[in-house]
Amino acid sequence: MTNASAPPPYLVDLLTHSINKKPVHWAVPDCGLSSAHRFSVTFEDGSKVFVKAAVDALTAQWLRTEHLVLSSVRTAVMPDVVAWIDQPGTYPVLLSRDLSDAYWPASHSGVTWREGDFNRLFSSIRALSSCEAPPSLAALQNRQAPAWMEIANDPGGFLALGVCSPEWFRSSAGALAEAEMNADITGDCLVHGDIRSDNICIAGSTAMFVDWSHAARGSARYDLACVLPTLCLEGGPAPYLVMPDGGGEAALMCAGLVRRLIQDDAMPEWLKSVFRRLIAIELEWAAQCLGLDQPAG
Repeated sequence: MTNASAPPPYLVDLLTHSINKKPVHWAVPDCGLSSAHRFSVTFEDGSKVFVKAAVDALTAQWLRTEHLVLSSVRTAVMPDVVAWIDQPGTYPVLLSRDLSDAYWPASHSGVTWREGDFNRLFSSIRALSSCEAPPSLAALQNRQAPAWMEIANDPGGFLALGVCSPEWFRSSAGALAEAEMNADITGDCLVHGDIRSDNICIAGSTAMFVDWSHAARGSARYDLACVLPTLCLEGGPAPYLVMPDGGGEAALMCAGLVRRLIQDDAMPEWLKSVFRRLIAIELEWAAQCLGLDQPAG
């Protein structure tokens, strides 16, 4: 779903001169969280293109990462680049295949997955994990010290979440910390780094991924492990059923969410609620993989 919106005049000029076509309609897609400009643009000949324009130094950095990936890797799970505009005096602009006619499971009205979409998604994640990352992408790094031990030394904030009992945590913290440190997220595979329902669309029978701002080099398991807890919230399978050997990743991600939730006082209540639910899912997943009793919370 898109909403009509007037683009900034400079963007109209840049697009007109770079494509040599007259844009006649600009629509804002019902997705995207950063401050970058996003438009689905229709030209007078009826063709369309997706336009993403940086608005500051940070979004420019992200957009250059996205362009690097889309221009370096050829796979059906990402859109093709139409044009790249990076001129002195302006922030860069990326033009890529318009996917507004694809099925987008997420919108501002909610998330709706259709029958078969999860299998399409898992197939595309497997295809993505087989791609070699451009060498210049940033590399994922393993955690140097277990966050679970830090949490165990001052457990009050974590236990207040109510996702497990104090007794369960005392008996399980060591196993969680060991699994966390054994999780290896390094590698040379292409990692999207932010696969979630609003960065996914289904074009025909293929799940495609957009917004490659946080792409990196890393483990072939990373993207699947990251998306499973959120999919579970959205009606997908329990993570253990898809990744029964994911105890390390589950412990790693769960500890990271606990840290963020406890330390970020400015986090809105709705997001705190989502984090608590994700933490509960990841804790249960870790327990299943590691042979621990289920956390009673």
